Amino acid sequence: MKQRGKILRDTSIGPGLLAIGLEQYPFQLEGMWKSDTAPRVNMVVEVELDASQAVSAIYPVADTQLAKEQAELAMSAARAKGAEVASGVVARLGVPMLVSLGLLVIAWFFLNTISVRVSSNFNPGLSFWKLLALLNAPSGLLQSFGNTSGSSGIYGFLAIVCLAGPLLPHAWKDKRAHLGGLLPLLFMLLVAGLMYSGISNGISEAQGAASQFGGAEAARMMAEMSSSMAREALRAISIGPGAYLSLAVSLYLAARGCITFLAAKAV
Repeated sequence: MKQRGKILRDTSIGPGLLAIGLEQYPFQLEGMWKSDTAPRVNMVVEVELDASQAVSAIYPVADTQLAKEQAELAMSAARAKGAEVASGVVARLGVPMLVSLGLLVIAWFFLNTISVRVSSNFNPGLSFWKLLALLNAPSGLLQSFGNTSGSSGIYGFLAIVCLAGPLLPHAWKDKRAHLGGLLPLLFMLLVAGLMYSGISNGISEAQGAASQFGGAEAARMMAEMSSSMAREALRAISIGPGAYLSLAVSLYLAARGCITFLAAKAV
């Protein structure tokens, strides 16, 4: 039977000495050492013991084998630690909260919130995150439809803060912290309001310019044209799955936050 041991003393000045666990065993180079490489102190070896528990053969363990075993131990420890951390997070936050936040991340960052029918073969979509980039820099509309994502600026920062809002009770022990669950919904409403306001301001500016240079009749014609263009644009825009999913999740988080806050306030 082979057992793992370690060389404590080599055979350069006499019999060698190795340890298996807490036991120490002397050994000779002749007849016992099964390698062309000389034994050295701290070398890891495989030791065969006979029926009388005396050393009968010694095989050095290759460095590559030791490295492989250490890597496997490290991976096993990392998996165990990761599982421990994950279970702790699940136990602390709860599965519904984690699933809700995960779905909200998917809805905001990966699913289209809106899609615009430009032609029969071109129907680009915008995720909520790309809408924030468009809101931050309206001139980047064409880039938003492509593969390049513009900077979301302050709106991106606010999105991350609001995304973490439902977790606020775990960092702030005040009862009002439960209202952090309202932040994703409020932020979405704010973005919708800003987008609508931006469109309205653009139409008003166009009408004002027409009135300044062409009089009341030009302003009336511009108003009719703007209204027609707005209707066509709205017909070309369709709501994507990201909008429905993010709205459903944010409503759930808001309701959960309000209910928890009222329950904590009643205690």
